[in-house]
Amino acid sequence: MPRKSGPRQQISVSPDDPGRSRLFPRGTLLGLALMGAATLTLMWPGRELMQLLRSTQDTGLAIDYLQHLLRLQGQDADLRLLLAQRYISIGKLQQALAALEPLGTEPKADALRLLIWKRIWFDARARHDTALAQQARSALARLLGRATPANFNDWRATLLLLQGLDEPATVRRLAPLALQFTPLPPSAAQDAARLLLGLGEYRLAAQVLFASLPAARTQAQQRALLQQAAQVLLATGDAKRAYADVAAQARKLPPDPTLAWSLVQLALAADHARDALHWLGQAANLHGSPAQLGHALSPAQAELAWRLLLADGDLAGALHLADAVLSGPGTTPAAQVPGQRRIWEERRAQVLEWSGQPDAAMRQWMALLRQRITAEALSNVRRLAGMLSSSSGQIAYWKARARQGGMRADDWLQYAQALENQGHPQQAVAVLRQATPAHPQLFGALAWLLGNLGETQASLAAYAQGLKLKALDLRASIDYALALLQTGAFEAARNVLEQSSQALGPDTLRATRQGLLADLDWDLGQSAPALAAYAALWETPGLRSHMKPYQVERFIVLTQRLHGPQAALALLPAAWRAAPHKALALQWLQALVKQPSLSGLQRWQRTVMQGEVGAALRRDAQVYAARAQVWQALGRRDEALADLRTAVHLAPNNHDDQIALLWTLLDMNRRSELRRAFERYAPRLRGRADGQEVLAAAAQALGDVPLALQLNAQLYPSKRHDPLWLMNAADLLRQAGDDARARVVDDLAWQLLRQPPKLVGGKAGAAPSLDQVLAVLRLAPGRTSVRQQQQLMAMLRARLRPRGTATAPTSARRGPSQEPQHEALRHEQQVDAAIADWLLRLDITAPARWWLARAVLSAADRQSVALQIALREGDREQVRRLLDQGAGERLDAIDRAEALRAAGHPMQALALADRALEQAAAQGRSSATLQALAQQNAQQHLELADRSTVRYASQQTDAVQRDGLILQQSLTLTPRLKLQLGVSRQHLSSRDASVITGLPGQWRDAQAGLQWHDGALQLGASLGHNSALGSITPLQLDAAFTLPDGVQAQAQLQRHAVADETGALLVGGQRNRLQLSLSKSVGRFWASVSQSVSEYSTRLGDSLGSGRSLQAQAGMWLRQGEPDLAVKLLGYSNQFSATGAPQPAYAGIDPGGLPPAAGFFIPAGDDAVGVGFAFNQLLADRYSAHWLPFGELDLLRSRRLGNTTGIDFGLQGPVFGGDQLSVHYERQQNTTGLVRQWSLQYRLWFGP
Repeated sequence: MPRKSGPRQQISVSPDDPGRSRLFPRGTLLGLALMGAATLTLMWPGRELMQLLRSTQDTGLAIDYLQHLLRLQGQDADLRLLLAQRYISIGKLQQALAALEPLGTEPKADALRLLIWKRIWFDARARHDTALAQQARSALARLLGRATPANFNDWRATLLLLQGLDEPATVRRLAPLALQFTPLPPSAAQDAARLLLGLGEYRLAAQVLFASLPAARTQAQQRALLQQAAQVLLATGDAKRAYADVAAQARKLPPDPTLAWSLVQLALAADHARDALHWLGQAANLHGSPAQLGHALSPAQAELAWRLLLADGDLAGALHLADAVLSGPGTTPAAQVPGQRRIWEERRAQVLEWSGQPDAAMRQWMALLRQRITAEALSNVRRLAGMLSSSSGQIAYWKARARQGGMRADDWLQYAQALENQGHPQQAVAVLRQATPAHPQLFGALAWLLGNLGETQASLAAYAQGLKLKALDLRASIDYALALLQTGAFEAARNVLEQSSQALGPDTLRATRQGLLADLDWDLGQSAPALAAYAALWETPGLRSHMKPYQVERFIVLTQRLHGPQAALALLPAAWRAAPHKALALQWLQALVKQPSLSGLQRWQRTVMQGEVGAALRRDAQVYAARAQVWQALGRRDEALADLRTAVHLAPNNHDDQIALLWTLLDMNRRSELRRAFERYAPRLRGRADGQEVLAAAAQALGDVPLALQLNAQLYPSKRHDPLWLMNAADLLRQAGDDARARVVDDLAWQLLRQPPKLVGGKAGAAPSLDQVLAVLRLAPGRTSVRQQQQLMAMLRARLRPRGTATAPTSARRGPSQEPQHEALRHEQQVDAAIADWLLRLDITAPARWWLARAVLSAADRQSVALQIALREGDREQVRRLLDQGAGERLDAIDRAEALRAAGHPMQALALADRALEQAAAQGRSSATLQALAQQNAQQHLELADRSTVRYASQQTDAVQRDGLILQQSLTLTPRLKLQLGVSRQHLSSRDASVITGLPGQWRDAQAGLQWHDGALQLGASLGHNSALGSITPLQLDAAFTLPDGVQAQAQLQRHAVADETGALLVGGQRNRLQLSLSKSVGRFWASVSQSVSEYSTRLGDSLGSGRSLQAQAGMWLRQGEPDLAVKLLGYSNQFSATGAPQPAYAGIDPGGLPPAAGFFIPAGDDAVGVGFAFNQLLADRYSAHWLPFGELDLLRSRRLGNTTGIDFGLQGPVFGGDQLSVHYERQQNTTGLVRQWSLQYRLWFGP
């Protein structure tokens, strides 16, 4: 069992307890006490000795004691420091350094060494002991390199010494230690900052200043520190960082206005305008009263605040600032600076304008202008016055200008205008009177102003004075002329305008002057001068656009009056473009009435009835009535009747249109419609004289003889001197059975017709009028002999023949000199038809002439003449309609064949012409007309016949050669429709294997197409198949038609067609092409132009490129008979672009075996011009009754090839009669090589 331990003994800590625990025994403690007592006994005397050594003045004794003590106690640092100090005091610096040597780098020893070496360094430099100075400098550098300043003064002294020693590395190490001594007193902080600034430690200098702010006790000291910090930071070139740091410190301080101004500038330098405004608010109370604010700001501060407020867009604040600076007469500091008050006044004016107060701004500028005239004040007053339309501002401006002197005429004029606008015309007159001696050109303005004031005589006198001095400009001359016109002095006004003819001026004024002169001549009834004046307006490009519509209309009226309707019609299209309006459209129709032309009317409709004006005219009854007159003049009475119906519908109350409608119905003998119209309009027309005339004629036509007699009785007083009306009245009396009275009326008409011409025509000795001759011819039977009647007819023919030649049918113009007697008689009958034609062209609204035409012509005669008119004008629809009505029965066979051909019946025309030729041959007749008809008939037979062609051709295109037969067949399906077939099979070969190789052996081509023609319109379509290096299916569409003015147009579209531009394209390519051509012939001259656009691809469909071609020719026929000769100028421009990729599928045709590029296929572009000569080109490739040569030679100058020649010669002629054999050779050079062809062809015509 374990043994139990006894209770543990408790430890006692009581000092009275003898048994307590102790650290040291009592004996040990006693020994330690004795040792301490001995030490104190020994050390105390030594301490007293050290105090004695430090305080004694006997340096030598002190040094001896210290040296003795050091020998006894060699490791005592204090003794060595005392010894070194004693040596220093007596100037023994080397002994001092030696005494310190054993102490090493001990700080106190280093401090003494530093003192010693500084003294040595300064002394050596003073004695110019370079070696010692360098030794001292090295020692100082080592000491300072390991020194650490204990306070600010040591730090400052150390840095200054290091600067002197030129130890930058040590300086950089010690410079940051300045922060350890902060916060420094303000003066010390500023010194430290200056020292650091000199060292280039800008940021550190600012930190020292910022860290010393707590030590600054006054606001001025704080401000000085921050301002210096700002300058230091600005020296770094980072204004933004400088502002940020200084502003951050400033915000911690109480507001300081003086500091705030500095911060304003610093914020601006940092481009913090918003912050600058914040500090500006602390710097000055910008919202205070103007007087307080103005006195609180210095000139520089006011300038700075102004710029800030403007930059912020605070116009109200800027205006308040300007008011503050200007408050009081020059009392604020900013305004007291010489010249600054005016600057601030100008600024105030600018801000007022920018603030939307231009009126106040102008008043400010006006005040400145009153103080002193400057260019800026003048400019701004004028600008604002103009913008505000302020007469007072303008007056102030011009008054200042007048004081300034040197005003021009325009300036005086504007001065006067401003006064007038302000309501001071008398002052304006005075100003102009003041200016006219130096500027006589102002007489016009003075006169105009006097005229407005009602001082007419003074105004005219001023104008006259200006005219006398030749000082009136164009505007003033026009005003003078208008003033004279108002007084009735027309001739004087005209003279003024004449004198100003050479005056310069804008086109508007020149047009006004010329137009006023023309209008004045028009009003004076002087047609020739008026036309000359209007023509001057019209023919001057700059003036035409300023002609007024009524002036254009008058120009056309005068042209028609003096030069005839043809001249007017030539001008009317351009006149319409210049001034489209209703009156001009009606004037155009009036000219067409006098010079009827279907094409002219169609042009009128295309030109006038389009656009907005045309839309309005299509709803105007007057236009339809006027166009009806043109239809009547053309003999197109159906169209005239339709237009009159439309006119009456649009204007049911227009009596003139109703009268015209009735006359037309009378002329067309539309009895039923005439009856309805008569019943509808008679009640309205009885009260009008012209209405009674048409009603009388209508009643007569409708068989209501009593009513016609009643109306004629009412018309007799006004018509009893009109012989034609009397003759009509006599016919009416005979219808009523009153032959006796009819005879009396005829006798009265005869007496009037037999009176001298002056009583009827108005001119003594004048020849009888055509109406007179016709009326006398009608009344002559029973009153004159037969011989006299024949003389009358001969007179009538003689009067009509010169005018009838243009309207007579073709057979009537051929002349009877070579015809038999019966043919001459037929021509005489045709002259009678020309008389009837003239009668149809009479104004049928005149009742007497209407009656005369009805009395002389039968309905068949009128139809025959109308047919011939339609033939002459090329109106195919009218020809067809009249032929259907039987109008061709009264024509001879030749004219009837011409009519059938024009109407689109070629087979009937051909048969009729054949019969006429056979009859003429049987009778032995021959004439130029018959010969021309025979030639025309033969050509027509050939055009209608079927045709077979066999041709052997040898064709070379570059290096590709084709040889073989070509078969063609043309079959006439109908007179208008033909079927054309073609097939060829030719041998292909290469003429130069270095250019192209690997060609297939054969070229196969087949085509089928249709051609249709109807007069001037021709259409064609063909589809084919071609095989060479691949197969294609060419499609071609053709169209040929006639444009206005005889221009022939052709269009062609090709799709997948054979491309013969190069040999490679010929065998391996295809093209899509659109071609347009225009040609025009005028007499012997002709011209043509053709434009085409093409796209090229391989026969596999891969794109190769594109091309564009423009060709033009112009020539003249030197002879048009056989042989024909021509000379021409020609040129072309071909542009091609090869854009496709290489074609591996066609590598076989490339001599190198490589995939040919697109340029292998596509030719190079070229431009060429030249001259050509041709003979027998009119007969080439057409049937000829004998052998004849034909050819063409072109001499060209090519941009790429230089001089080249194109040759095309051949020979053709019949073999058995209805056939033709021809030999043809063609050669030309292009950019890809030679193109040459010769062929032998046989063609046979057969069929109808």
